[in-house]
Amino acid sequence: MSGAMQDIRDAYFDTVYEIGAADKNVIIITNDMDVYSLRKFKENFPDRFINVGVAEQNMINVAAGLASCGKRPVVFGISSFVTFRCYEQLRFNVASMNLPVVIAGIGSGFAFSHDGPTHHGIQDVAVVRAIPGFTIYNPGDTVSAAACAQLSMQARGPVFARVDKGAFPALHAPGSDFTKGFGILRPLSATNILATGYMLQPALAVADSLAARGLKVGVVDVFRLQPLVTPAFLAEVLAPSARIVTLEENALTGGLGSALAEAITDRAAPCRLLRLATADEQVLVYGSREWLLARDKLDPANLVERVRSFAAP
Repeated sequence: MSGAMQDIRDAYFDTVYEIGAADKNVIIITNDMDVYSLRKFKENFPDRFINVGVAEQNMINVAAGLASCGKRPVVFGISSFVTFRCYEQLRFNVASMNLPVVIAGIGSGFAFSHDGPTHHGIQDVAVVRAIPGFTIYNPGDTVSAAACAQLSMQARGPVFARVDKGAFPALHAPGSDFTKGFGILRPLSATNILATGYMLQPALAVADSLAARGLKVGVVDVFRLQPLVTPAFLAEVLAPSARIVTLEENALTGGLGSALAEAITDRAAPCRLLRLATADEQVLVYGSREWLLARDKLDPANLVERVRSFAAP
């Protein structure tokens, strides 16, 4: 389902604002980042908006301290900065204490493509997946972004939400059930694409292109990357699939494809797997998002051919 375009950050943070307006325990903390939809939070609740400056490790420590006192801190900054720079703080000060801190990483994948290697967020999922206790959300449309914000704020433990930037369409129907962590956007077939985040729209385009050629491919939006393997996921997604393609704007190691490979291997599931992701390498170049994805054959033409070849009998 497509609808009006909205900045996906606004879809997420408008929900945070609504919750924070009704709950005095919600506190926003940032490392000198600006999000349009949170300007009104800063204006209306200045005593609950903290800008720590470019001091990300301290930012996580402040959030942990506030959470231990019963507050509901929401931290936001560029995704690569709030994970790699703060890894020890996330592991010990947040996760080890099972504190309800929401880490909203802005600009996942190659969203900040022209800002170069320091801003590429293609290993953040891998490192946070390695921390026990974290829930990870990676919405790919505005409807799921708002839902993930709601679920993030309800969580009793730590949450990492990868929030993209820019205008995104609404692909889920309003009122959809997001508690399962996934949503089926094209009916399942023998071959199914499991996509997450920014790659959800390309996945739908690939499925539609192949359908026009007479090849049916299902599409599942995996907006919760951790926990992934639940009874519902096993019964409704893994069990009916003979072939699965994972599609993500993450490095090949440690993301959705890795999590699914583990699930298939652990259960000896009779399912073939094709993992489509960015290469396992240090990306030390600058360019448009489309150019960077094309380097790893994640552009539309290559995606159609790679899925077609895998799905062909």
